[in-house]
Amino acid sequence: METSRERILKAINHVPPETTPVHIMGFEGVERWLGHFAVKDESALRDKLGLDLQIVPPVYHGPNAKLGLSIWGTGLDIMGYKGSGYSQVRGGYPLAGATSVADIERFTWPDPADFDCEITAQALRNIPEKARCTGIRYAIQSEGMARRDAVRVRGNWLPLICMLFELFGLEEALVKLRTEPEIIEAAIAHIEEFYLELGRRCLEATKGVADIFWFGDDFATHRGIMISPEQWRRFLKPTYRKLFALAKGYGVKVWFHCCGTFREVMPDLIDIGMDVWETVQVHLVGNEPEVLKREYGQDITFYGAINSQRTLPFGTPEDVRAEVRERLRVLGKGGGYILGGDHTILPDVPVENVLAMVDEARKFRP
Repeated sequence: METSRERILKAINHVPPETTPVHIMGFEGVERWLGHFAVKDESALRDKLGLDLQIVPPVYHGPNAKLGLSIWGTGLDIMGYKGSGYSQVRGGYPLAGATSVADIERFTWPDPADFDCEITAQALRNIPEKARCTGIRYAIQSEGMARRDAVRVRGNWLPLICMLFELFGLEEALVKLRTEPEIIEAAIAHIEEFYLELGRRCLEATKGVADIFWFGDDFATHRGIMISPEQWRRFLKPTYRKLFALAKGYGVKVWFHCCGTFREVMPDLIDIGMDVWETVQVHLVGNEPEVLKREYGQDITFYGAINSQRTLPFGTPEDVRAEVRERLRVLGKGGGYILGGDHTILPDVPVENVLAMVDEARKFRP
């Protein structure tokens, strides 16, 4: 019988696996799930559900960790389901007042040396059967926490355009892209330098252990990308290209997250080496599964596609099973599909629906 690792890698290599691989991005309000299954952390929960992929981030232990802050010196738990996003109400954007490149240069940028990648490698070695993944995200070793415990969570992600929103605020970042691009380019240069060194350290530590390198960026909405394709290619694509090339140099697959629909730049992402696209929200116009499979199915593997806005929270278990079967019929044909929700599991999703999703995927035979 194939292992979880084998079925994930078969799917990525467009070889039909014996059993459909299943992954879940994450669980908002995970405490409910931990209590239901009587497990101590998300890693153990994933084992209990029999999921096929485990992501292990490096652990940040720098000065901001001791202050209960993010690596940028901003507050934590502001982007989750209880958070306020990048709204003006939230405030607290450290570069909101930047008026020159000199202001960008004066900012205290995170140091890749403040991240423990060796403990990531140790944790991955203890996952013999699953596909093993690391990437540009981080867990935080907060005050009083053992590092070995910090590494057992999925961690915070580090998306490029969202980091500009995190630093400048959404509106100011988007305005500056047009009115003061030199300031944005200076910030991106620092973020890129940080990404590449953190990625290098993580890939070097996990060489021969990790199968997949994870990165993501939310530059799209339900209606299309939020900047022009020309801006995307100028400001974002060069950094993605370098990160993807770095990962490919270590012989691992590139798993890329982006919500929404962005058909204008999908070929660009394929061209620079994206192997897996997460989230595949097929209920959006432009993301019809038959079209995606026909146009891109020979080039990339799709992950997600089970509706986390409607079917998972509001459907019955049989509704979920029917959607699983339909996604597998189309996206799973000939391999190239890893099943899961098209976003994290939110607190209003019944446990029974997630169990139905996993069970139906395991049972499905084309």
